Amino acid sequence: MQVEDFQLVPLLKALRMPRVNLLIADDVGLGKTVEAGLILSELLLRRRIQRVLILTPASLRLQWRDEMWDKFSLPFDLVDRAETHALRKRLGMDANPWRSFSRIIASYHYLRQDDVRDQFLAACRTPDGSPHLPWDLLIVDECHNLMPSAFGEDSDLCLMLRLIAPQFEHRLFLSATPHNGHTRSFTGLLEILDPVRFSQTDELKPAEKARIQQVVLRRLKREINARTNPPRFCTRNAPRSRLLKLSAPEAALSAAFDAFRKKVRALVSTGEGRRRRSGSFAVEILGKRLLSCPTSFAESWRRAKEGLAELKAASDAELAAVERNVRQDTGDDREAQSREATAAGVVGAWLKAVADDLVPEIAALDQSLADLGFNLARDNIIDQDPKRDARFEDLAPSSRNSCGPTSAGAPTSASSSSPSTRRLSTT
Repeated sequence: MQVEDFQLVPLLKALRMPRVNLLIADDVGLGKTVEAGLILSELLLRRRIQRVLILTPASLRLQWRDEMWDKFSLPFDLVDRAETHALRKRLGMDANPWRSFSRIIASYHYLRQDDVRDQFLAACRTPDGSPHLPWDLLIVDECHNLMPSAFGEDSDLCLMLRLIAPQFEHRLFLSATPHNGHTRSFTGLLEILDPVRFSQTDELKPAEKARIQQVVLRRLKREINARTNPPRFCTRNAPRSRLLKLSAPEAALSAAFDAFRKKVRALVSTGEGRRRRSGSFAVEILGKRLLSCPTSFAESWRRAKEGLAELKAASDAELAAVERNVRQDTGDDREAQSREATAAGVVGAWLKAVADDLVPEIAALDQSLADLGFNLARDNIIDQDPKRDARFEDLAPSSRNSCGPTSAGAPTSASSSSPSTRRLSTT
């Protein structure tokens, strides 16, 4: 592993602290995981810590485990439902993974569950009068997901973090976006990190601003580039709008969906509020997939057709439950995609009640997808390449010509000159 010189700065800062309370807010791509691993391994070598808990989004658990082993030769145990069940089969029903393992990686969405949190707190009990805390180091990746609310009540994730943080001697928070624009949220996060230096407030005083420099470390790629020759990182171009000229089959698909959307809204316009909300969510979940790319829409439409084939139509209440599930923040991209895929099937089942009124619109969508080369009778829609994809065709040359990856956002507005032209925001 090659360690960059700028990655040693957080380590030096941490080693000067009697109690490590540090928020590493470096730019994306600067290696916050490596910086945390350097601090962790050095504290272990100096025998300042022994018991370590790393909390991450569920999708990053394996990445963290692999990097800790591959780069620092530090073994960690993953704790989840499956591991807890396996542990109890080996050691008995009273086995507690939070007590059995000394180095743990877990999802903070898993730890926020009431029974899991109670297991953790049960493992944190120490003898009366003990000068030691039950845990030594807490590392929280993507800590902005657990940030206190600026208004109203804090989220379950934040409440969980507030509850467990006092059980740790040292705390290391990682986030490229630690400030959401609300001082109260930011200071609340700092209070959890270091309650001695900070308290949650709506306005930072000069003395508090000065103390932020003691616990927050933030470097941007442009700052690293200014100190290196040649520049260490590619220059990120400002976003710009690109005109996308859709092919005739893609334009036909967009027109078919516009007709489908208008018909659904007309069918629910005279219903009660819940019915109208259901209709809006139904066209929203499918419309978002169409804005992504033809393949994404084809996959969601296939799932919707499966829902249409169900024997029983889904109710407004069932669709409302799915909507709440989709809108709930998971911190896990795979889980979010899975929920949207499930939602498409429920949307199809909900449409079953009005399917007889949508026969021409459904047939037009089926024909448009067939014209693009999709076979909806097959399950592997993702493996099927459409005959035309204007987004890919427009962005692929830019991606090849740039020094770094080019990212694309979703289409944001339609051109008034032609229905087959859309704007795509790119970097």
